[in-house]
Amino acid sequence: MTKKYIPAGRIILRDFVDEDRAAFVGYQTDARYRALYDLDNETSERANHLFDLFLNWQIDTPRMRFQLGVFDHHGELLGNVGLRLSRPREAEAGIELSPDNWGRYRLALDAIVALLRFGFIELRLSRIYGFTASGNRRVERLARSLGAEIVRRRDGPDWMAKRGWCEVEWELLASQHQKRVVGEAN
Repeated sequence: MTKKYIPAGRIILRDFVDEDRAAFVGYQTDARYRALYDLDNETSERANHLFDLFLNWQIDTPRMRFQLGVFDHHGELLGNVGLRLSRPREAEAGIELSPDNWGRYRLALDAIVALLRFGFIELRLSRIYGFTASGNRRVERLARSLGAEIVRRRDGPDWMAKRGWCEVEWELLASQHQKRVVGEAN
């Protein structure tokens, strides 16, 4: 099995290894993270289960899910990004920064741009989409800056409804991404 490793300027996207577990569980159980997602009674069990899933996805054949840690060059875990193939040539994307890194727009941009490049070029996807809470203005801003379009708003999970938010779906097509890349090169 080949580990996925994507250098992205000041950061690295790479497959998780078991040595990353403590840092992942640490930020997933941080009080700020738990409060955002209404995980008041959260223990490390959920985070450990997620981490185990990410490790198991690495050995799937064919590999359909890529959940990669976002690391600085010192090896510090800053968050994670993922692509989960849903239909032929389509994948759902996600990004999450640790609470200590919330608000670091350039970090999020570098991570998602590297993930999109991997999806559109290496995986040859035609469509990448994602979901976020309407109250998460940072992700909505990030999606729009990449040329993504908001395609749908709908009721979300209870934790969103409690805040008066809805779920926002965005998408980016390979053709839109290519235009953006070509435009940046000129």
